[in-house]
Amino acid sequence: MAELTTGALILVVGAVFTLLGLLFFPFLCLGVPLLIVGLILVVVEGGETRKQPVYGYPAYYPYPTLPPGTPIPPPGQAPGATPGTSGQPPIPAGAKFCTTCGAALPPGLSFCPNCGARIAT
Repeated sequence: MAELTTGALILVVGAVFTLLGLLFFPFLCLGVPLLIVGLILVVVEGGETRKQPVYGYPAYYPYPTLPPGTPIPPPGQAPGATPGTSGQPPIPAGAKFCTTCGAALPPGLSFCPNCGARIAT
């Protein structure tokens, strides 16, 4: 579809109002001045159409990429962590734990210091 300049658009509207003005006089009062203004604008513009500038979306460009050959860690593991290593110290062989809350129990207690549950001996 051809693009119209502002002057050409005013010229077309002026022509339509002038033709309607032949039937109804008030439209002729609008059509003739619009024809004159439209003709002047067409001559001044010289047929140049106005196009809107195309703006990109800088927030989404450029996309970050991994360098080639970078291994992606499997889900659920931190990079560099091995499955057998954890951040907690090893559990001693004779350690006892509360059956209610799971807290570590020092030897010789009859109640859990964390939740107060009775310890079976």
